[in-house]
Amino acid sequence: MRSDSRPALFFRTAVAAVVFALASAIFGAYVRLSDAALGCPDGPACSNARPAAPTAVRASFSVSASERAWKETITRYIAGTLGLLLMRLAVLGWQLRRRSGQQVIIPVATLLLVLGLTVVGIVTIDRQQKPLVMMIQFLGAILVAALLWWVVLREQRLFRSVHPTPLVRRLRWRALVALVAALFATALGGWSMANHAALACPDFPTCQGEYLPPADYAEGMLRWAREGFVYDRASLDLGAATAIHVAHRAAALIALLYVGWYALHLLRVGVQQNVCRYGLLLLVMLSFTLAFGVMEAVSGLSLTTAVAHSAVAVLLLLTLVTIYHVLRPPRNAK
Repeated sequence: MRSDSRPALFFRTAVAAVVFALASAIFGAYVRLSDAALGCPDGPACSNARPAAPTAVRASFSVSASERAWKETITRYIAGTLGLLLMRLAVLGWQLRRRSGQQVIIPVATLLLVLGLTVVGIVTIDRQQKPLVMMIQFLGAILVAALLWWVVLREQRLFRSVHPTPLVRRLRWRALVALVAALFATALGGWSMANHAALACPDFPTCQGEYLPPADYAEGMLRWAREGFVYDRASLDLGAATAIHVAHRAAALIALLYVGWYALHLLRVGVQQNVCRYGLLLLVMLSFTLAFGVMEAVSGLSLTTAVAHSAVAVLLLLTLVTIYHVLRPPRNAK
């Protein structure tokens, strides 16, 4: 192999790894949501009537052996392919380590992260349906996708970094705040998904017909810390499940207000730095995230809209990572 073709191969491998990382995150969301019976024939989305507020959250659902088998098979194929791509990426990064600006640490760290998640999955093989295990896998998948996307951003020339100015530095730190706010809302959404807590709030914008329904926040948000990996959603009552989903809605509202303001701010002041288009991109992704979140509730917890909501939430995070990259100083900046 010619040495000058290796950087191009490194870039293509990174792009392929991002695709499989996104597939892993989105298909994982599909598996978790379908296990919550949001699909037919048992889920609330299959009823013609709007689901009423339950008196207790249904904690476990019967899934046929054949259905579980094909989901596990696809999950393993995606994970296996991603692992091979990451090993190839780490090897290529090491071979190109003498190249100026070559990325080595992040590809190796991402490979180690995936190996760590694999070990956790093997150790907790009999507890794959536990919320804490599902949450680790969910956050790990998002982190892997974000790290790989960062590698791609550093290698490509489409999203170029702008020259550092006082305005750009302010925008960069605000982008980081927006990323943290969106990540926190997404994490709470993952916790709601892992606990099937969306079933506790089958209406929107109210929950059980109230804006502030009775909720047990200590039980819903902190019980896992006392029980560890044996914690099970089956032990949650309606008040605890309500607290989890209401907390997700509150965090999503805060993220919506701040990220929405930041997108409009980029549109207004970004003209002089040629970054206003990123404000428009952020506004579009935020709108899709909000739209699918609302549709998920008003459609009676449809599986399709629930998966789409999870997918665009991940893409929103990658959009914020892109904006942060663009606002960083170029490599040759002094």
